Amino acid sequence: MERFDGLRNFGGGDLRLSTKVFRGFKSKKICYNSNVCHYNYSGEFMKKIFGFTLAEVLITLGIIGVVAALTIPTLMANYQKQVWINKLKKTYSVLNEGYKQIYANEGCTDMTCTSFLGNGLFLDLGNEEAKNKFVSTFKLSNVNNSNLLNYKVNTGGGNTGYTFYDFLGFPVTLSGTTADGSIIAFISAFVFGGAVLVDTNGLRGPNEVGRDIFVFAYTGKMITPFYSRAHYDWLGEFGVGGVSEDDRKRVVQQYCNDNTRLSCAEKIIMDGWQMNY
Repeated sequence: MERFDGLRNFGGGDLRLSTKVFRGFKSKKICYNSNVCHYNYSGEFMKKIFGFTLAEVLITLGIIGVVAALTIPTLMANYQKQVWINKLKKTYSVLNEGYKQIYANEGCTDMTCTSFLGNGLFLDLGNEEAKNKFVSTFKLSNVNNSNLLNYKVNTGGGNTGYTFYDFLGFPVTLSGTTADGSIIAFISAFVFGGAVLVDTNGLRGPNEVGRDIFVFAYTGKMITPFYSRAHYDWLGEFGVGGVSEDDRKRVVQQYCNDNTRLSCAEKIIMDGWQMNY
């Protein structure tokens, strides 16, 4: 009542007078985009909150949906490529560590001084001692199980007419599964020296050459991607590999896009561990 009485006294007891007096206290006029102006008799702006209309919400959701539809497939594809690349890195490291350990255990600085590199160019994995060394070093299971390798692979362009076992056209002399589920197959006789065929995630898809399946070559010192510089230098010792670096890079590009995709591991490394195809 005291507050009310004060209000009455302020206007001299005349409520109409009080209204007039308070009208004189309009000190702020604030307008926003809606062109709605708000007054406050104490000089402070009294905020009026506006919500979104249904149409505005639907338009916003539609824009978000379009952006998501355009970007999410690309993000998912890039993520999957990175998964394949990481598996390739790991397998590449495991292959080389095991290969170097085998000849180091023989007291050698490369494979050529062992009895395992039969004629100097091809691994003699028909030799029981050599086979056992490779099996134990790489911790292989399912050794030489032909059923394990008899699954269809995509060699590019949807070509699934080959199995993992036969798509290079040369017999596998030693194969097995590593502890992390990768499948390794050694081919002791190939058109350009020996080869190592790897499926970095085993029987899981996509079972596609250049994605989760890659072709390597072995040299005296290492296992290296097919058509790498080290591969050509090794073949050059046998009068096979002499090509310029520019020609080698053209070969890498060409044979990562053909029906075998022999050189995709090397292309990925040349591109800074990127799968740009």
